[in-house]
Amino acid sequence: MSRLLVACAVLLGATSFAQATAVPEKPNPLKSSAERTQAALARLPKAKPEDVKSQDAILKALYDVISGPAGAPRDWQRFRSLFYPGAQLIPLAKPPGATTLAARPITPEDYVAWGQESTATHGFFEKEIARQTHAFGALVQVMSTYEARGTQDGPLIAKGVNSIQLFNDGQRWWVMNIFWIDEKTAGLAVPKDVTQK
Repeated sequence: MSRLLVACAVLLGATSFAQATAVPEKPNPLKSSAERTQAALARLPKAKPEDVKSQDAILKALYDVISGPAGAPRDWQRFRSLFYPGAQLIPLAKPPGATTLAARPITPEDYVAWGQESTATHGFFEKEIARQTHAFGALVQVMSTYEARGTQDGPLIAKGVNSIQLFNDGQRWWVMNIFWIDEKTAGLAVPKDVTQK
């Protein structure tokens, strides 16, 4: 009996030593990123098929969903459904007292929070007036010139360019990022080559 106990103790000791000295497996950042992305995709609201069937469709939906009169609720679930997990909205702005521009990345969720507050008291209508598109397979870069008004036919309150990155995953189109600047912030006029269709 004592020999059996000794043998078990030796075996257990060897196993413990092997476990203690085993080199831990390095985490694979791409695998964990893919897992997080899949989980985030599953949580997104389902997009309207007509909103994501083409480049034209998703850009039209993007402008349409943020536009409307003061006090009119926007369809924020529709807005969320257009963006791929990890997407950013990046305005260029001049911080108070600064003379140079700074990028201010926010998430679609940040934009929703701001939009809910702003549109409760302010109308906002943004439309595309020109577009330049460059594509390489599923990767698409759109320079989309916009005009914004407080009412449908009111005076111009902003004009600028949205740099929009789109992606097609074989099933639908997604907005990956929107990077934008307006004329007032830039201190210059939108060039003619991005104001003509």
